[in-house]
Amino acid sequence: MVTPAPEITDHSTQQRLFDAALELFSRKGYAATSVRELVEVAGVSKPVLYYYFRNKEDLYLALIQNGLVEFHTTAERFKTSSAPLRERITGYCTGLLDIFMARLPVARLIYAIYYGPPQGAPPVDFDASFSTMLQDVATMLQEGITTGELAGINVEDAAWSIVSILNTTMEEQLCHSDRPRLDRESLQRMLALLFKGIDHD
Repeated sequence: MVTPAPEITDHSTQQRLFDAALELFSRKGYAATSVRELVEVAGVSKPVLYYYFRNKEDLYLALIQNGLVEFHTTAERFKTSSAPLRERITGYCTGLLDIFMARLPVARLIYAIYYGPPQGAPPVDFDASFSTMLQDVATMLQEGITTGELAGINVEDAAWSIVSILNTTMEEQLCHSDRPRLDRESLQRMLALLFKGIDHD
């Protein structure tokens, strides 16, 4: 028989651990954050943390993966939509931007880990998410050519252009979260402008 973990009184305990990890990893860095600090901020004991996670590394990986899973689930939903091509790609980009903005603190931590000095954090293949976006958009564009919705274009160049617009809009939320110069509507306008240019090629 499995003995229940102590001090687990509701389903919010795991979320409190995620919130504490996000706050401390973002403010102090991964390496400088101790398990003692994590449980103090979460308001639990060490046995409770170890009930949910094997160690600090496991908590960090779960925190990051939760954000990435939601990101990729949203991407898959729009990628496989039966809507017309331009609507699919616009929905794909705005859907990912919405998730990014909803999980902005996690995104900020990912960027800090990726671009910042080494913190001793467990390796995560963040490049895979960017590569997935490129591949998803390229696949949709190729399907658009096949169905006649697009004329013959350089799929790789068009995919990079679309993902660059999305990525720039995302990074604007990080750098100017109080007053971003690009938003959801800006993203949609830039995509419309790009497709207008494609129509005139």
